[in-house]
Amino acid sequence: MNYKIGIYVRVSTEEQAQLKEGSIESQKHRARLFYESKIAHEPNWGKVVEIYSDEGLSAKNTRRPAYQKMMQDIRRKHINIILVTDLSRLSRNIMDFCFLLEELRKYNAKFLSIKEQFDTSTATGEMMVFNMINLAQFERKQTSERVTMNFHARALRGLTNGAPIILGYQRDPSRPGALIINDAEASQVRRIFEIYLEEGSLSRALIKVDEEGIRPKVSQNRRHFKAGRGIWTPATLLGLLRNPSYVGLRAVNSKHKDKDQATLKSYEKFQLVKAAWPALVERVVFDEVQQELDRSRARRALGPKSRNYILTGILKCAECGRSFCGASAHGNSGLHRYYVHKLTTGKVACKIKRIRAGKTEEVILPELGGLLLKLGYFDVAQNNLNTILEKQMDSLKPEDFRVKERLLRIDQEIDHALTLSDQELVSSSMSDVLLKHLQKLKNEKSNLELTLKKIRRQVEASKNLKIDWNNKKTLLSKFQSGWKQLRPFQKNRLLQRVFKEIIVDASGFTLVCWSSHQKVEAHLPSIEVKYEQQGVI
Repeated sequence: MNYKIGIYVRVSTEEQAQLKEGSIESQKHRARLFYESKIAHEPNWGKVVEIYSDEGLSAKNTRRPAYQKMMQDIRRKHINIILVTDLSRLSRNIMDFCFLLEELRKYNAKFLSIKEQFDTSTATGEMMVFNMINLAQFERKQTSERVTMNFHARALRGLTNGAPIILGYQRDPSRPGALIINDAEASQVRRIFEIYLEEGSLSRALIKVDEEGIRPKVSQNRRHFKAGRGIWTPATLLGLLRNPSYVGLRAVNSKHKDKDQATLKSYEKFQLVKAAWPALVERVVFDEVQQELDRSRARRALGPKSRNYILTGILKCAECGRSFCGASAHGNSGLHRYYVHKLTTGKVACKIKRIRAGKTEEVILPELGGLLLKLGYFDVAQNNLNTILEKQMDSLKPEDFRVKERLLRIDQEIDHALTLSDQELVSSSMSDVLLKHLQKLKNEKSNLELTLKKIRRQVEASKNLKIDWNNKKTLLSKFQSGWKQLRPFQKNRLLQRVFKEIIVDASGFTLVCWSSHQKVEAHLPSIEVKYEQQGVI
């Protein structure tokens, strides 16, 4: 016969692969014993050309380096028979095994399993082989299902299943699968959420996070990722901001979040459960970040030009419900700005196809200040500003006290040095030392006096920020002054926090506002105002 034999061995876990006397060596030993026994009875039966070994790889598919090399050697007739200890080493997938048999037939090659001893040249032998592969595939799927169910049960209890630890937490040594807060990283995570709310953009937040020296958590097992090397990307920053783990929730089956839940099995459905670790970020802050991320995504969907149109994503057509986005056209009199239907295939069948941007903004924006006043947003702003000012003043007090205390000590040291220099007992060398020390104290005193002036300027600036909240005219004047200084995207962010939507129809505009208060009657010229109870954003 004189076969050219290729011995194939495989194990499915890294642990097995690392054992010196593990399954790999056992398979090789059994294959050698079988070969020696065969040669003893049939000296010309064949010769072992090569041994192919896949360590730590499953037989659920053919993505195995040694297996692929073996098939290439079959095609180039380097070997013409595959020797395995049992069928499950070769394949546990019926489709893959059928393809293997076809390839062997095509190149006039065979395979031999020591355990089963099937002869595929007969119909009965071929049927038995397929039955064995079916059973192997069934066993693999059952094992996979048991593992999945176990992971699902642990997830429902709020435990992790071996995923990399996120920034702000560390493993709980007393409870496997649970986490505890890492205090040093927790402040960084809270700061990241604050930065995003301040900037309103992932790209700008990314720059600010890098500037403040905040780095993603480094994982030794994920060094091929940028985050694994301590580098932020928009995707990793977005993943952090979207992660419900930071409010004490465990996402179960997050990969199925966007699928139709009705078509999934019970253990495949997406849900949020209470996590086995404490919350790190306040729920109000987390929800506000999610809403801002959703608005940002909606703005991006409307195109880059729309960022300069401050009512983008807010204006909606009463007939079709689609959003209006910014567009422009050139005419004899110059550039004309419009709000048009969000671009889709086909023609726009609505009566209102586009509206002039300038005239629309002229109708709505002058009433914004009065509307904010009626909705109570200035009350919220007053509370927020007072909180910020109090924090600023509290942070300045210790520094102010420290500087004054040090200045007092410096004056005492200077007086003492001058007293010593006036005494006749002081030598010339000692006098030089005193002069150097006096100069050093003088320089330090100058720097501290500059620091003290800076602190006083900050205190005065904080005092100047205080507004007469009872004077409506002053409030509106300051709002209008600040509004003019905002960039287009900042104006859009503010408007989206006030208006849920502005519906456009032939009769004019209907403003639907977010409000946590009772319905407020607002008399705006040519505009109907509605309110929805959705909570202050």
